[in-house]
Amino acid sequence: MKPMNSKRGITLMELMVVIAIMGILSTVAMPKFFGTAEKAREKIDLMKLYDLRNALNLALIEDIGAMDVYDPVTGVNRAQMSKDLNAGLSSNIGATLFVIELHSNLSINVQGSHGSANDKIGNQNINICKMIGDGGTFYSALRDANFDGVADIIEARLKGVNNYKNGGDTYSSKPYIGSDGKTTYYRTAPIRKLFQSQALNVGTIKDNKRYSLSLRWTDPDDPYSIEVYLLENGHQWNDAYKSDYGTCFSTYGRRGCSYKKKK
Repeated sequence: MKPMNSKRGITLMELMVVIAIMGILSTVAMPKFFGTAEKAREKIDLMKLYDLRNALNLALIEDIGAMDVYDPVTGVNRAQMSKDLNAGLSSNIGATLFVIELHSNLSINVQGSHGSANDKIGNQNINICKMIGDGGTFYSALRDANFDGVADIIEARLKGVNNYKNGGDTYSSKPYIGSDGKTTYYRTAPIRKLFQSQALNVGTIKDNKRYSLSLRWTDPDDPYSIEVYLLENGHQWNDAYKSDYGTCFSTYGRRGCSYKKKK
């Protein structure tokens, strides 16, 4: 007697059960996977800040007066800029080297300064983007740390809108309409992606969220090396930008995000 053929197809009910199980697994596993990948990208971005810090500190090791060496693109008062630099490096905020803007619907935007991005402490100017110029310590350090697009953007922006609205070899410039629905602005971003993480590429609101790339003496009482970090407007050095996944974007390490607001 021949054995009966036991082969049969998958029933619709069985297929629905499998799909339901896969859906449940995806809702549990996918967020965890994305979180792990995003954390890794954030660590890569943090290492870029360390690279910039190391490039600047190497210049200081080679020449203690290196921080005063720069070739401004526009006429600036060197004595005043040195004063602004020293004031910023010794302050609780730090000296602002450049500013990044994040937007939920637009690309990252890099610029030298902005009125709502740590430009001043009271009446004291602490924005030192003009020291980048087209040469000198800050320009070279940015390029050595693979922030070359940033260096060229700041140089072009200092020369005026007609010099940066068409982009350049290392950066792009794209027009967009401001929140007033009328004014045209330009978003300048390095062609070689500046940061990898979503935290430093996508804002949480449909408007610009600004962070300053700030510099500060590791210890203002013993100024021999500097630290770098990303800071929101009005925050101080130990209240640097901290991502939703816990990455503190500061070369101070945990101290960089140790500030606790008073209740």
